[in-house]
Amino acid sequence: MKMDLQRSLAVCLVLLLACGIAQAEPLIHRLTIEPSDFPRASEALQEAIENQGLIPVARSRFGEMLARTGPVLGHPAPVYDQAEIAPFCSAMVSWGLVTENPDYIALCPLTIAIYTLAGQPGTVYLSYREPGSESAALRAASALLRDIATATVTAARIFRPAEKNENF
Repeated sequence: MKMDLQRSLAVCLVLLLACGIAQAEPLIHRLTIEPSDFPRASEALQEAIENQGLIPVARSRFGEMLARTGPVLGHPAPVYDQAEIAPFCSAMVSWGLVTENPDYIALCPLTIAIYTLAGQPGTVYLSYREPGSESAALRAASALLRDIATATVTAARIFRPAEKNENF
């Protein structure tokens, strides 16, 4: 009986450890800007970051890297027509994050990806990783990302006048 209890406890311990190690997939938000084009949406993202009082840093030209390395790695068909990752940092949000948990340095800088998919002209996508909502600092980071993404979508849409109704 003692052996069964030890075996049961060992199995429970292994299961608890496995649950702690397993991580849920990150929550990725994707917003669609339609109709739009990459240059217009890219400029809108830049302005949305600056309108928060932040200074954007150099973008990662992720799409160019994939296009350059894809054929060598056996991926000849492109995923993106254009794709960049825009990093930015808010000192206030960063201080909140790292004073709450020094490990949150891994969340800085915050990033928003902007991209168009191959073969889908006229549609631009924004995506960003949700830092979480378990604490005030994580909620502040999430709100900043959401505000910048929402402002970008609003500013980047191309206005199309309504079609004329010839019945009037």
